[in-house]
Amino acid sequence: MNSLFTARKRRSAAVAVTGMAMLGGMFAGIGTANAADDNWYDQSALLTSCQQNVDGLGKADRCRFEPAKREIFTGPARQVGPTVHACATKVTLGRQTTAGRTEENSIGVSVGVEAGLSKVFSASIQTTYNHTWSYSTSETTEIGGEVPEYSIGYATLAPAMQRVTGRMVINYPKRRHGHFLWYAYPTLTQYDPDEMQYSTTTVYSRPMTAQERQSMCNGAGGATSAPPATHTTIHLAQPPTSQGAGLSGRPRN
Repeated sequence: MNSLFTARKRRSAAVAVTGMAMLGGMFAGIGTANAADDNWYDQSALLTSCQQNVDGLGKADRCRFEPAKREIFTGPARQVGPTVHACATKVTLGRQTTAGRTEENSIGVSVGVEAGLSKVFSASIQTTYNHTWSYSTSETTEIGGEVPEYSIGYATLAPAMQRVTGRMVINYPKRRHGHFLWYAYPTLTQYDPDEMQYSTTTVYSRPMTAQERQSMCNGAGGATSAPPATHTTIHLAQPPTSQGAGLSGRPRN
């Protein structure tokens, strides 16, 4: 009798231990999944899901951009307009336009996705700062400088630029990696055609060589001396400025 009772007791204890081990394994698995979710953070995938379905995320319900800081600064100088060859008379450089550029995003996404996101960005930036923002734009300026006679010259424009940092608030209909709400923190850069006081315009010129006079001016002015090489700043940019403050990033809520 005692031996039968002891055997049953041992079997019950074994079943209890096995059950606890199975539960422990289940809870361990849950902990591992949560840890993986907590470590997941792909800002490119998050932004892309604002425009289209993304594996593991689907498509976001709503995406709202919250600008935090806007900086205005002067970009690198590049030649605008053609190189001018002035023969017997000086040439005045008129209105010139930069090559167009598209919005630059610190978080890499496809061109098509960026074009769609830009509509969200521009609406918030214009509302917050009362300022123009476009996905694709150029800058046009009146140069007004001159290239002297028997000289070759061109103009450069260091364009006014704007840089906006902020937070994209991304909401999902179901939990994604453990959360309904995720954040991405893009930094956006583009021309600023409304703030031309932050651009610098310069005209460069140099005398033609004898060979250039022969080929470009039919040999005219062979004995005429041209002014020495020079560069003239037509417009000097103001120092950079900013509005707002930076953000301390948090990936999710």
